[in-house]
Amino acid sequence: MNIRQFTRGYTAKHDRRAWGELLGTLLAYGVSIGLAILYAQTWWLVVPLTVLAGLMGVRVYMIQHDCMHRAFFSSRRLNDAVGEVISPISLSPYVATRYNHNLHHAHVGDLDHREAFEIDIMTVEEYRNAPLARRLWYRFYRSPFTLLLVGPFVLYLILRRFPRNGIKTGVQWVILHDAMVAGYFAGIFLVAGWAGIMVLLGSIYVGATFGAVIPYVVHNFEQVYWGRRPEYTFEKGALEGTSVLRFGALFDLLTLNIAYHDLHHLNANIPCYNLKRCFAEAGDLLASYEIGFREAMACYRWKLYDERAQRMVGFAAARDRVGEMVNAPAE
Repeated sequence: MNIRQFTRGYTAKHDRRAWGELLGTLLAYGVSIGLAILYAQTWWLVVPLTVLAGLMGVRVYMIQHDCMHRAFFSSRRLNDAVGEVISPISLSPYVATRYNHNLHHAHVGDLDHREAFEIDIMTVEEYRNAPLARRLWYRFYRSPFTLLLVGPFVLYLILRRFPRNGIKTGVQWVILHDAMVAGYFAGIFLVAGWAGIMVLLGSIYVGATFGAVIPYVVHNFEQVYWGRRPEYTFEKGALEGTSVLRFGALFDLLTLNIAYHDLHHLNANIPCYNLKRCFAEAGDLLASYEIGFREAMACYRWKLYDERAQRMVGFAAARDRVGEMVNAPAE
């Protein structure tokens, strides 16, 4: 039995478990943001409560993410309905995000289809040959300032109001989602005024920043695989173009086991509540690249993919490549 065959034994959906995860997460989100608004004038209470609300917002997104794969509930229709209803909290338009995310899954690790990747990446040769303006923009984009401090907030609050492929997947769904988001903000304002809006924005900032670490680190570690067809295969991209995050049991609980990301990419039909068990029982069938918290933070050093060395490198590698070519002996 190979690993792909093995994972099929973990794809069963358990609706009672799914409803428990959904209702428990929504309750924790609602209570934490409600208490944060109630105690908005007491900083030592509002700060941890806002952080908790942000983390529960991440968990809501993880449920929506499973619904995108129709892997959370046994009913395809129920997955889609729940994914749409919770979208104002996740700030992700369900239909367009599902389409884009499935493209990401179809082409993970494929250098010829990076338009489907969630984070822009250039090869060393592309960067070296790019115009100055493109290189400067890429440096700004790949900086921790953008990827951690500003970019996630802008992405979820602004850019996802006009999602990529939104016209292709149906403008009406984007309009519906944006109207729901506007209604959510309006409801908070009517109940709690600007204090409520500030708490909501704070929770979004926490959730977006925390959530942005996950897709970056699982696909941007030093030994990550990127390839081109015909050598590239989906299985190689899934298992070697993706890592496993070893951040502890609390992280797994908060993120519904998204840390076991290579298995998720190999078989997205595994419900989140089965992923950790599948990983634990895979044994020698699976050789995951595991990343701890310290190495995860070091991943922000890697900026470019070196096709010759088959690994991620820093910007200095592009300068070194220029030096190699200048100093190469004439034939």
